[in-house]
Amino acid sequence: MKKAIGILLILLVSIGCDSDPFKEDIIEGFNLDASIDFSVVNSKNEDLLNPSNPDSYDPKKIKILFLLDGKLVPQYQANLDSPNFFMIYQNSDRYAIRIFLNHNPKEKFPETYIQWNENDKDIVKVEYSRTKNSTTKKNVWLNDQVIAKPTYLTITK
Repeated sequence: MKKAIGILLILLVSIGCDSDPFKEDIIEGFNLDASIDFSVVNSKNEDLLNPSNPDSYDPKKIKILFLLDGKLVPQYQANLDSPNFFMIYQNSDRYAIRIFLNHNPKEKFPETYIQWNENDKDIVKVEYSRTKNSTTKKNVWLNDQVIAKPTYLTITK
C-alpha cells in the first residue's frame, strides 16, 4: 500500500509540474494600422479644417469611399465612434483629420477616396503587410505620390 501511494504521489507531482517554470504565456491580439492623419491648408497656410475659418471644409460634406470590387462604396457605420470613417480633432497649433482606411484583404492595394466636397477629392492607396496577428501599412500613396512617413502629413489645397 505504501508503495502504491508513493507511486501515485510521484505521478501527481510530475504531472502538476511545468517543465519550464520561466516559460512566458503568449499574449495574443490583433494590431490594425489602417488610419492616417492629415492637416489640410491652403496656399496661404490657412487651416482648412478649422471651423472658425470661413473657407474651411464642411465636415457634413466630407465623405469617405472605399474602392471595393471596382465600385466606390460610401462608408458609414452608425455603431462606430467615427461612423463616417473620419474624425477631426485639434492638434497643437491646427486641426487635423484622421481617416480610417480601406484594409480589405481581397484588394492588393486598397484605395480610400476622400471626397472633401463636390469638386475636390484625394485618393489614398495602401500596400499592407499582413500576418496572422497584424495588418500594418507598408507603402502609402496620396494621389499616386509615395508618402515617405505615412503617419501624419500636411496637404496643401
